[in-house]
Amino acid sequence: MSKDIQVYTAIDAKVAPAERLDILVLSTEGKAEMKTYNDLDLIKQAFSGKKVASLIDRLFNQDHTLADTLIRKVRIAGIDNPQNTGGEPSTLTAVFIGVGTEKPLEPSTTYYAKLGGKAVIPVKTGKTIPDSDNAYAALFKSVAFTADDVEFTAKVNSNGVIFTSTTRTPISGYDETVGLYADESCMESMGLTGAQLVAQSGHADVTRAENLVAALEALRDIDDDFYIVLTDVTDADCVTALCVWAESTEPTEAALGAGVEDHRKFYFGQTSNKGYRNTHGRSAVIYTDKPVTDWADAAWVGCVGPFWPESVTWKWKVPDGIAPPDLRDSERDILEENLVNFFTVEYKHQYIKNGTCGDGNFIDNVLGADYITHQMRENLYNIFLANPKIGYTDAGFAVVASGVYAALNRATALHIIAKDPESNSGIYTVTIPKRADATDEQARNRTMPNIVWEAQLEGAVHSAKVRGTLRVTLNQ
Repeated sequence: MSKDIQVYTAIDAKVAPAERLDILVLSTEGKAEMKTYNDLDLIKQAFSGKKVASLIDRLFNQDHTLADTLIRKVRIAGIDNPQNTGGEPSTLTAVFIGVGTEKPLEPSTTYYAKLGGKAVIPVKTGKTIPDSDNAYAALFKSVAFTADDVEFTAKVNSNGVIFTSTTRTPISGYDETVGLYADESCMESMGLTGAQLVAQSGHADVTRAENLVAALEALRDIDDDFYIVLTDVTDADCVTALCVWAESTEPTEAALGAGVEDHRKFYFGQTSNKGYRNTHGRSAVIYTDKPVTDWADAAWVGCVGPFWPESVTWKWKVPDGIAPPDLRDSERDILEENLVNFFTVEYKHQYIKNGTCGDGNFIDNVLGADYITHQMRENLYNIFLANPKIGYTDAGFAVVASGVYAALNRATALHIIAKDPESNSGIYTVTIPKRADATDEQARNRTMPNIVWEAQLEGAVHSAKVRGTLRVTLNQ
């Protein structure tokens, strides 16, 4: 029998986790397991004497930021200092043991050896035909040939011949056979026996920058849950490699459709090369003439990063602990043209200029778009997980679309999406498909037709020009 009066009280006062940048700082001064830190003293103990400790000191100590909080949480991972690794040439080694032919050879005659089933080489007998393993090997003395655009030169060693590539290039497709033919088309076999080929594929040189990126990718296989990347490397090749890498982390629509997960990254780097050019998106490089003391990239992130996910301009900021580099006007112009940011002085005012990525996008636009992407995906997952069933109906489609609306409204509140001055609502449109828009195949596969949305970025004022006229009129 049910009770006549039932009372249930739910507590709706859970602490919502703060939204903060998920930053990975990569140290290249020794292996260290990826770990989250929120105490600078512990970081200095764990990485005593290493560059990463001073980098994070600059990242954390941005007391004069315009934000109302500071960055106090980072992940740190350590790798061995990447080095240039020399490559190896490819080799084809032909060995002759008890060699002979079914058909007799003729002196002073050109024959055609076929190595590994693919490379055809002309060889010529001398005044006498070869009658030993060493004599057959000697047929290839000073021979050179090209196969698959790889050039090889021969060196005879008693009963063997080593063909070595002139470049450090990998090879493939060679089997263990060595044949001898009377014709270049290799149709008339001389029945060579007692010869075998061993193919060894070489590899190209691997640069320090390539090894750095490879180490970073290896870390992603272990833990890919980070967004912003800072490192202690400052040489131009490594900085460029990381810019290229960051740009590659944003999957295409086709890749997403094929099941690739979206773990896009953004890289902040620094350079002391006044002629450095960044041409890659998802990265921002700042010039500094004191890279390992100022850590300008870390200072910049520490100054502006606490605002995230709110959209703020990365220009006009004044990070603590760095000084404007000694730059001539012409050098500043070059840096601007090359989409490299720098700390500047204009009319005795110091600030960062221009807050751009290597592809010309402004940093806040890229971070804002990433936030919308992340928030929309999270909203949709939560909707599907929270509902026992979402009907394949107009009403069900509207339930799914509510996650899109929620993300766009949140982005509007964060000043990522512009507001209409009259209605004070976000300037965006969302087109929700109807059940009638779905094809039979979509309905069978329970795939909803695309929700299409467009929004206007709020943007920011980065410069201004004031023009006026001051007149003096004498009273009559």
